[in-house]
Amino acid sequence: MIQSTNSSVLMKFKEITNYELVYMVDETIRDAENSTIEDIKQFASSVSINKASIFPENLAFLTGITSVVPKLHSFKLNVYVQLFSNEFVSQAWDFFSDPTVEINTFVMGAEIDGIITDFPGTATAYRKNRCLKLGDNIPSYMNPVQPGGLMQVITPQYLPPAEAPYPVLTEDDVAEAPLPPISKTSPNSNTGGSVAAPTSPSQQPRITACVFLSTLTTLLAFLLLF
Repeated sequence: MIQSTNSSVLMKFKEITNYELVYMVDETIRDAENSTIEDIKQFASSVSINKASIFPENLAFLTGITSVVPKLHSFKLNVYVQLFSNEFVSQAWDFFSDPTVEINTFVMGAEIDGIITDFPGTATAYRKNRCLKLGDNIPSYMNPVQPGGLMQVITPQYLPPAEAPYPVLTEDDVAEAPLPPISKTSPNSNTGGSVAAPTSPSQQPRITACVFLSTLTTLLAFLLLF
């Protein structure tokens, strides 16, 4: 898999490779325009988003669930979520400081396709849980938590202040200019014996991209859940 926040980078990779291309949304969103998702499909078959884009949080309390995942699924895009960790400070209080409860809620409740985690052992143990194969007989402790459940039991005077809603992903957020062609440079003619400062080989602006290759062993492990 190759993941990038840059659509032009993924467009270029699409021309030269058969890897699964993953567009990473680098902001928290509450929805995405239909035209924006159609644009994403031109260069990627999957999308990765952060956890708050599915379960919005306010001071580490879940406030609800968005329609981002079902909407992306309706356009036949896989949805991967990041970043899952074991440390309790990385989880909303609704997950009881249990990374397995958190993973299970995203899988069973939000129906995501995979997670990105820096604790692959925890995700592997979850995948091997036999309760996942029990269907309607699954025990109650394997049910996903109800987003916003803890907020309902907080005394009104202690409720966190209301926050502005997250933005909607638009075409302007995704659209980027194509990568410029590589330009050839001729060696500098220099008769004075001085050496010119080295320049970028392609004379092109740098573009930051996040790339994951499934054959590399990295700290950030990508685990498919199904």
